[in-house]
Order: sequence, then structure tokens, then C-alpha cells
Amino acid sequence: MDLYFIFIQILGFVAWIILLLSYYGKDTNRILIFQVLGTVLFCLHYYLLGAFSGLLICVLEVIRDYSYYKTDKDNHIFIGSIIVYIVCSIITYTSILDLFPYVASTIDGFFLTKKRKIVVFGAMVTYTLWFIYDLYAKSYSGAITDMIIIISNLSILLFNFNIFGRNDGGPVTFRR
Repeated sequence: MDLYFIFIQILGFVAWIILLLSYYGKDTNRILIFQVLGTVLFCLHYYLLGAFSGLLICVLEVIRDYSYYKTDKDNHIFIGSIIVYIVCSIITYTSILDLFPYVASTIDGFFLTKKRKIVVFGAMVTYTLWFIYDLYAKSYSGAITDMIIIISNLSILLFNFNIFGRNDGGPVTFRR
């Protein structure tokens, strides 16, 4: 492994850590700043890997999620994002695995408008698709963090919803 590849992987870990830390922001603006910074680093990470599906999805998810946050037009945003994802997937297609981020983001966009338990389950599905894509794109730092999120969400489902009958578990996912 050369230093350039190691730098790219470290960049992916740094992006994830910044996204994780964003949830500890004191106000929405600080959270948003950290989210944007983390996503920009993820964009650079995927760009340096030549993983253009991952790069585009990072950009599009920020726009989609911000739109969910700012409006109450969830269905319009969801339908619009599907159309954009189809166009982008045609542009970036080189392998069936290039479609995984688009499918994951579509599933994620759908589940984000549901109840928390469904969101947690949906995140497990979407991060499994991201895990496969990250291995394909050689984003090993992404694959490791995806697995951490999958295990975290599985724990939330098992302990916070089923065993203890609670609905108030910790953080659900870390946005890309």
C-alpha cells in the first residue's frame, strides 16, 4: 500500500469522525457546518478513489436531506430525488455495484420519513449496500465505518425496541 492510498483511507475516517462529532453540536448551525465539512471530505475521499457514484450520492444526499429539513414536501422531494438518481446512475454506470449507492440512498430517503424504528431498520439495509459498494470502491475506511453503524443499529433494534420495550434509543445513523 502506498502513502497516497493510506491518505485517502485516513480522509474517509476523518470525514466519518467529523460527521459523528457533528451530533454533539450546540445548535443546528454548528451541526450543519460539521455535516457539510464531513460530507465535503467524503466527496474528496470518493473522488480520489475514482468512485464517482459515491461522490455524487454524497452531494445529492446533502441537498435531499436539507430539503427534507427545510420543507414539509417529503413526497415531492423523494420523487424528485429518484429522478435525479436515475439520471446520475446512467451517467456514472460502469458496473452493477455502481448502482448500490443510488439504491441505498433511495431506500434511505424513503425510510427517513417514517417512524424511528423503521428508520433504524432502513439504515441497516442502506449501510449494508454502502458496505458492499465501499469494498468494491476500495473505500476500506468507509466499509469499516459502515459495519460499525450496522452493528450499532442492530443493537438499537435489539435492546432499545425489543428487549426493553423502549422507543428512545441513541443516535440512529451518521449521514454521508
